[in-house]
Amino acid sequence: MKLKEENKNKSILTTSYVLCNDSPITYVFYDEDGDWQLFGDEEITDDEDAYLVAVEEILELEPALRKLPDMQIGQSAVREKNSTRWTLINDNE
Repeated sequence: MKLKEENKNKSILTTSYVLCNDSPITYVFYDEDGDWQLFGDEEITDDEDAYLVAVEEILELEPALRKLPDMQIGQSAVREKNSTRWTLINDNE
């Protein structure tokens, strides 16, 4: 599944750093429940850092997400801060 093909109103998990501090998203996880989790480089210290937003909103905020490759459930992707090139990784290694 590609994030840009997801239901535009589906909720995704991200952080206050991404939404409030303009931190670029550098890590994406398509979890076992079929939910998306998008994070920057900052360490998440507590639940208050977590936010839910719609796919449509996050794609507007971070256009590089439109270039995410097709991902299977359980896969993650990473990128460098200033890049639009995503690399799939295997979290089970």
